[in-house]
Amino acid sequence: MTTSVLLAIAALFATSCLVRILPVFVSIDLTDTTRRLLERVLPTAVFINFAVYILYSEATKAPLAAGVALALVAGIAVATRLGLIMTAVLGSGCYYLLQSLTGS
Repeated sequence: MTTSVLLAIAALFATSCLVRILPVFVSIDLTDTTRRLLERVLPTAVFINFAVYILYSEATKAPLAAGVALALVAGIAVATRLGLIMTAVLGSGCYYLLQSLTGS
């Protein structure tokens, strides 16, 4: 793996640890409004980090497939309430289908 890909993986890992693991061990007294805001913003930040990682690592191999898949994921995430997992599954499926069709 190249250094840039390893750096992207490290950034994704660090963000995931901050969002999912650190709150288990560190208790911060927050207001209900702040807590609700963080519960919406932090998973979205991880999702954006995931999307950037995919684009960063895969666009060099198959730019058309990565671009279309990312656009599809962004459109679905904004337009519907399918959830992050289903949206990521649909985007990944689109990417692999386009990659196999274009032969990239």
